[in-house]
Amino acid sequence: MPAGGDPEEHDDRTEFAARVRLAVEARYRGKAVDVDLSRFALRVVAPGIDVALPLAPLQHSCQREPAKTAQLISAFVRSVERQLTPATEAPFRLAAVIWCVRTQRYLAELARSDELLTAPVGGDLVAFVAETLPGSIMQGVPRESWERDGHTEAEVRAGADGNTAAHFAALRDRIGGAERIPADGWRLASDSLFQGSIILVPEILRAFVGRAGCDVLYGLPDRGVVRVIPVDAPGADHFTQRVVREWREAMNPCSRTILRSDGSTLDAMPVRARGMPLMGWLRD
Repeated sequence: MPAGGDPEEHDDRTEFAARVRLAVEARYRGKAVDVDLSRFALRVVAPGIDVALPLAPLQHSCQREPAKTAQLISAFVRSVERQLTPATEAPFRLAAVIWCVRTQRYLAELARSDELLTAPVGGDLVAFVAETLPGSIMQGVPRESWERDGHTEAEVRAGADGNTAAHFAALRDRIGGAERIPADGWRLASDSLFQGSIILVPEILRAFVGRAGCDVLYGLPDRGVVRVIPVDAPGADHFTQRVVREWREAMNPCSRTILRSDGSTLDAMPVRARGMPLMGWLRD
C-alpha cells in the first residue's frame, strides 16, 4: 500500500479484486489469474494470452449502484471473453491501420507494447498504430506483422495518418457548419474505440480553431469521449474540472490531461496548483 494510503480503502480494493478474480477464474478455466494491486488490475496469463484487466471502472460502477454489484461483475466477466481468447495470426492490411490514442500507462500494460509504432501526443497521452477488426474490436499492430509483408515504417505511419483522417472526414466537414458553440463546449462520443484520435487529424484541429476564432482546449476523459472548448468560451474556466470529473466517473477512463491547440500545434497544459484559479493561466 502506498505511504499515507487509506487502510480501509486498501482493504476494500483487495476484497473487490479477489471477488472479481474468483469470477474470472470460474468462467475461464485453465488460465492463471493474479491480482496486481499496484495497478488495481487482474493479470490473466495463458498460452497466447497476457492481458491486464483494470478494475477501477468496474469498482466505481459498483459503488454507484451497490445493489447491482453481482450483475455488474457478471457483465464485466462476460465482456472480457474476446480479450482472453488467443489471437489467430491474420494477414496485415495497410488499409485497416489507424492511430489509437491512450495513456502511456495503458500502453505499458499491453503485451508486446515495445513492438508497436508510437507517437507522443502530450502529457500522459500517446498514440500507437492499431488495426480495426470486425465486431468493433481493435488491436495494436506489432512490427513483425507489417515487416513480414514488406512494408516500411514510413508506409505504415502514412497509412495510419490517411486512414485516421478518412475515418473522421464527416466530423471535419461538420465543424465549420456548426450553427453555435455551446457555452460548455462540444462533447464528442460517436466512436467508442478511436474518438480520441481526432486530435491527430490536422484538418480537424484547424477546423475547430477556425470555427472558434481562438485557441481550443481538448480533454479525453474516456476512451470514447473527447471534450472540446474554445479558450474564450464562457465555460472555459471550468473545463478542467469537468474533464477530471468525467474521467473519475468513466467506465473506460482515459486521461486528465488538457491539451491546447492553435490549429497547428498541440501542447499539454501544466497541472494547476491546488487552490489556484482553475484556468487562470488563460488570462495571463
